Amino acid sequence: MVEGHKDVARTMIDATFGSQHRSRADIASLRFDIAQTRRVIAASRDLLKRFRQRKMDEALREVEQHHPVSAFDADILRKVFQDLVLEMKAPECQWRDLAQTLVYEFTGCERVESGLVDWIIRK
Repeated sequence: MVEGHKDVARTMIDATFGSQHRSRADIASLRFDIAQTRRVIAASRDLLKRFRQRKMDEALREVEQHHPVSAFDADILRKVFQDLVLEMKAPECQWRDLAQTLVYEFTGCERVESGLVDWIIRK
């Protein structure tokens, strides 16, 4: 009987060491996976940061390429807008879009000053 208890104890000790070894290997693998994930996240953040910077640079170049609308140009745009509204009999709810489109066609810039549009559609 004593011999049996020793064998059982030895088997349990061996199983525990094997389990610890497996656990250490699993922990090492998990740490490696976490480190790899952190590297991928850092790389994607860097890529996103460069992408945003490129978009901002493109928008800045676009704004720099287009000349601002002078008071004379704005007055002409307003007169053209008024003529278009009369000819097309456009309802007032469409005036803002019409004015924005008109300024876009004149400047070539998608960003339109809301104050300019407000002034153009003012009655």
